[in-house]
Amino acid sequence: MTTVTAATATERRRALGQRSSPAARLLRRRELQLVLAIVLVGGISTTIHSDFATASNISFMLADSVVTMMLGRGIDLSVAPILGITAIAVGFPAQDHNLNIFVALVLVLLIGAGLGIGNGVLVAVIGIPPIIATLATLTIYGGLQFIFTSGNEVVSVPPTYGDLGSDNMVPGVPWLVVIGAGVVAVASLFLARTTPGRAIYAVGNNIGAAFRAGLPVKRVVFSTYVLSGLLAGLGGLLYLCITGSADATSGTDTNVNLYSIAAALIGGTALLGGRGGPVGGALGAVFLSVALTAMVFARIPPIWEPAGVGVLILLAVVADRKGSPIRQMLRQPARAAP
Repeated sequence: MTTVTAATATERRRALGQRSSPAARLLRRRELQLVLAIVLVGGISTTIHSDFATASNISFMLADSVVTMMLGRGIDLSVAPILGITAIAVGFPAQDHNLNIFVALVLVLLIGAGLGIGNGVLVAVIGIPPIIATLATLTIYGGLQFIFTSGNEVVSVPPTYGDLGSDNMVPGVPWLVVIGAGVVAVASLFLARTTPGRAIYAVGNNIGAAFRAGLPVKRVVFSTYVLSGLLAGLGGLLYLCITGSADATSGTDTNVNLYSIAAALIGGTALLGGRGGPVGGALGAVFLSVALTAMVFARIPPIWEPAGVGVLILLAVVADRKGSPIRQMLRQPARAAP
């Protein structure tokens, strides 16, 4: 009797899903929801403040979102000091010896990957829980960043770096956004079209099942932290190009950790891993930048920004719960089943 009832319930759920209109299925996609939210927030802000939609402000919001851009069932709290260390590491030679920006790119990727290896060893090899391991490296890497800058020294980079951070390919579209879009495209192809990329999803979805299926779980988890460090290193160079300087608190003082986690969750990445993607994360970062800029135009004190981000994180987590009212509303079929 139980088996028959379960089978009947399953068939009814499939029937309801099949009877949902294409528009309803499309609206369930987080990427479209974010695009609509960005347009809504931007439209309201433009209506109230006409200079919100200027090319310079759009350019700023897009560039700001690039630096902010958890599939593998883990979390990395050390991205902020990794960003800061890499910015400092190339900032000094750029300031003192006019370091070529392409050489700087290679350096930040190597440094970021090296620091990511440290996280990977702690989590994948030693077996320390991710939140504890990366909380420890958050403190260690932050201390190294302070030491490298002698506590209060500020690094200023030559105009070559600032030009990359401020120049637009076309009005309103900075070169940094083009770079960010390229990274998102490569990451999306890697995750969707390659065996290692699909393995990251599999491990994030169910680590036990992935192990039983013969996947090298430890190697996959290790590689995700290396990639996280590498991308945080790239973020350090982009941060340097946008701000033109770096110091002992770069990254941590702007709540990069909080904003990166918020962008991932808002973009549809599951808190426990296994679901999400680079496109959703990038749109989450853009939405976050637009929302925070709207708060500035509304003259909300900056001290309230973390609170606003916290509310967005809660909304994203609630929306992802299977029994949440939002998911029930979006899953409701267009026509009642007979």
